[in-house]
Amino acid sequence: MNTRSTGTFYENKAESYLCRQGLTLVERNFRLSGGEIDLIMRDQEFWVFVEVKYRADSSTEHPLGQIRHTQLSRIKRSAKVYLYSKGLSEYLTPCRFDVVAITAYPADIIWLPNAF
Repeated sequence: MNTRSTGTFYENKAESYLCRQGLTLVERNFRLSGGEIDLIMRDQEFWVFVEVKYRADSSTEHPLGQIRHTQLSRIKRSAKVYLYSKGLSEYLTPCRFDVVAITAYPADIIWLPNAF
């Protein structure tokens, strides 16, 4: 698989996992110049912006270690644009940022609600 199809496969896996936890998918791969949000979901009144991280093997670096400060800033900025595009206020709309980290070996999914 190429990088994009691998990403899509694990984003689908994360989406399925989160749906089993009671979240509802709103949109996937919201892109704008300089940023992307993998999954946008709802958890009751919360808008949930999800970053999905995957590593084939956690022995080199766990997926959670892949998240950098600059990436967090881009995700937050993208979420703000998304909210405004839907006529929602970043100050009045309850939202949170979650991370789903997936490893193939050993097979594991870690969900961190309100990660940043």
